[in-house]
Amino acid sequence: MTEIAYIIDQLETEKLGQLIIRLVESNGSTPIIDSKSKKTFTPQTLRQLATTKDKEAIKLLIDEESLYQKKLTGNIPKTETLSLNSIHIASINSIDALKILSATGKLYFNGKQLVTDFYTKIEFYYQIEPLSQQQIKVTGRVKWRDQDFDIRECELIGQGKPNWFIRGLSLKVIHTDVSWKRLQQVRGELILSGIEKTSFLDDLDPQDPDSPKSIILGGSQSDIEKLSEPLPLLILKDRTGAFADLLMDYGKGNTTPIHQISKEIKNSSGETIAIRHFAAEKNWEKDLLETDFIKKEVSTSHYYCPIDKVSKSLNFLLELGWNIIDSKSQRVVRQDSLDLTMDYSKEILTVKGSVRYADFEANVADVIGAFNRRERFVQLGNGTVGLLPNSNEQNKLRELAEEGEIVGNELKVKKSHIGSLSTFFTNARISPSLMNLKERLQNFKCIEEAEPGKAFTGKLRPYQQQGLNWLSFLLEYGFHGILADDMGLGKTVQVLALLSRLPQEGPHLIVVPTSLIFNWKNEIETFLPGTSFTIHYGQKRNKSIQELSKANIIITSYSTLRQDLQILQSFPYFSVILDEAQVIKNANTQTAQAVFSLQAQFRLSITGTPLENHLGELWSHFRFLIPDLFGEENEFLGELQAAESDSRYLQRIKKKISPFILRRKKEEVAKDLPERIDQAVWVEMTEDQRRIYDGFLASVKGNLLKKVDLDGIGKHRIEIFEAILRLRQICCHPLLISNMNEEATTVSSAKFDAVMQDLETIIEEGRKVLIYSQFTTMLHVFTKAANEKGWKFAYLDGSTINREKVVSSFQEDPSINLFFISLKAGGVGLNLTAADYVILFDPWWNEAVEEQAINRVHRIGRKDTVIAKRFLTIESIEERIMKLKESKRGIIDEVLDEEVGNLRMSSEDLRYLLS
Repeated sequence: MTEIAYIIDQLETEKLGQLIIRLVESNGSTPIIDSKSKKTFTPQTLRQLATTKDKEAIKLLIDEESLYQKKLTGNIPKTETLSLNSIHIASINSIDALKILSATGKLYFNGKQLVTDFYTKIEFYYQIEPLSQQQIKVTGRVKWRDQDFDIRECELIGQGKPNWFIRGLSLKVIHTDVSWKRLQQVRGELILSGIEKTSFLDDLDPQDPDSPKSIILGGSQSDIEKLSEPLPLLILKDRTGAFADLLMDYGKGNTTPIHQISKEIKNSSGETIAIRHFAAEKNWEKDLLETDFIKKEVSTSHYYCPIDKVSKSLNFLLELGWNIIDSKSQRVVRQDSLDLTMDYSKEILTVKGSVRYADFEANVADVIGAFNRRERFVQLGNGTVGLLPNSNEQNKLRELAEEGEIVGNELKVKKSHIGSLSTFFTNARISPSLMNLKERLQNFKCIEEAEPGKAFTGKLRPYQQQGLNWLSFLLEYGFHGILADDMGLGKTVQVLALLSRLPQEGPHLIVVPTSLIFNWKNEIETFLPGTSFTIHYGQKRNKSIQELSKANIIITSYSTLRQDLQILQSFPYFSVILDEAQVIKNANTQTAQAVFSLQAQFRLSITGTPLENHLGELWSHFRFLIPDLFGEENEFLGELQAAESDSRYLQRIKKKISPFILRRKKEEVAKDLPERIDQAVWVEMTEDQRRIYDGFLASVKGNLLKKVDLDGIGKHRIEIFEAILRLRQICCHPLLISNMNEEATTVSSAKFDAVMQDLETIIEEGRKVLIYSQFTTMLHVFTKAANEKGWKFAYLDGSTINREKVVSSFQEDPSINLFFISLKAGGVGLNLTAADYVILFDPWWNEAVEEQAINRVHRIGRKDTVIAKRFLTIESIEERIMKLKESKRGIIDEVLDEEVGNLRMSSEDLRYLLS
């Protein structure tokens, strides 16, 4: 007849430290052990196989496994679905379980039936063998009647109340009160020295009849006590922990201050109970002095530590196993671990849980409250306090304390501070809502795809689509951010794709440098045709709030924003977008203050250089984006100063901002880029530059057109060329005609300023650029400005003699980022593949010549993308020629070639150019 048998699983019992019973079938006298058997026992199958004597055993096993599964999963399992092949018995119940299983007569170990004895008194004791003054060897032994053997001879030792063992086919119970930890230690060879030896000997209590006795080979109990080396006991004399005394603890409450000179420790009867080990004591004092404590006698204390170093020093000593008592006679323990639960709901992150201190737990809110009160310790109860980390340490709890607000037993953290909590994500229990947010924050490629709106006519490259996904994610969660891609990667297009998803929202305010106003105009007309927008700029701008409110998009300049702040800050914007946002890097400027006053649901900065000079600029960026992220500016600057000597502060800042900055470099998205990107940058003249341009045009236009009408174009070729040349030079920089106009010496050029801004970005990125101009005088303006800024550059025009040396220096010297080149000298015959950018400052309208210039960089074998930028002045001769170029390509080259003999241009063409 098939029955059930119960086997003590030796391997699993030793591995898990609790009794594991494996169920097998039995033929009535021998268990059937088949390692290949896949038979599963359930409560139903057990009841079918059970005999009368099995009923109590089966009930116990089902109850024990149910409790184990509940503890493991947190859920109460359905009894009938339990798998009962291996049963986990709680240690506290192991003796009762063994008695019940033994009563069935079917309890086996290693294939043999066990004989159990739960009542014979079995004694456990230690045998101690001194190996030297510093070392002892400890052996655990078991004895009863005439039996006395090393516990290592047992096949299995089990944890229980009391503990038990199996030797041969006999299972017996240890009646001595010995801890499971000590039993585990003496299962192997146990050699102790130093603090471990002292701690072990101090635990021995010969007066307690239930505790293990000890026998010292060749000695007595008093010899054991004298073997004891001291343990350090640091007594803190004040609430800060800065003043302390060092005592030596020789066990059993026998202590002596280290500064006392007596060689022996005596009891109240004058008997010597310990010989002081001065060498050991000096070693403990040496440990103390290796921290920031120093010998300094003040009142009743003999050691002093600077207040800001106390926590660090005490933590180090606790790690070494020191005993520390605070000024209220409470034991000090160090933090072990955090057990946190994190949730995200209604715009708030909630953190709750506990902090483990040795055998104690403190609510995380209590610990953070102690931080905020600048206390040294947190109360744990039972005469124990937990040490709080140093106020200068960047640790997890301090970050929680600084980022959150205590509400009851929980900590509430604003969602904008989620970056600071990223450290906790690995080990904390995280709710599904927070897990979803966390995954998208930590890897923007995990964000679901956001399709551009129907109005968007462009085609996004893969990395631009990811940028749109990220921007949409920020918008969805109410975050704000910085799009900081390298120059030339299409940041404007990504933003317009985002706006295309918001056709019903508005208005959107886009603030840009004056030089980029018409770029945005052209980009909107190209990618969002039909979208309602207005340019709020210029002397004739409409200042009517009613009229401005009709537009979905308002484009303005930083200077106009300052001038019309009262008007522009009156709108409830859906979004405020800053282009070239490094303009607000100094928070104290009027421009930055104006930007800070704008209110919007969504705020975005666009810049290829979020940091130009120093990390302090970050504060201003995030004062606009997330005003409460960094607190006051002086606090942030203080952290930056601390970061110079402690990189943890820098890491903390990085964690805070990382969710809100998307930066891709050209190398990262190279596979998504074409070999070459061409961009046209349209710039509007400054007011003074426009006045000079219009004045010169008016002075030549009427007289020249009359001459052409009378004599024809051919007779006035030189005058026509001269007029067009001067107009082109004014577009480049009024300085180029300073010999004709005294005012030109003091007037700036919008196009020059725009290029200089690009050059700053390129240098910041550590890249190289070619700057082409037809006019060597223009190149000299650039080189003068570069020298003033301390930029290293190469220069090449027709007068350059050592061309090869100049080219080589640019190609090979990483400190030279700029190469100023004249068209005639450098348009052909050069290999300049070290450059990433080509700037065509004054286009000469001959496409073949432009291609030759760009191809100095864009050559066969080059792997990186080349970005070619043409800078053009709006409403000028440059714009007219660009449009004329499309209709009469052949004419353009003749207009701009000094050696042209016969111009094929009509008077209508000339009138258009001079309009």
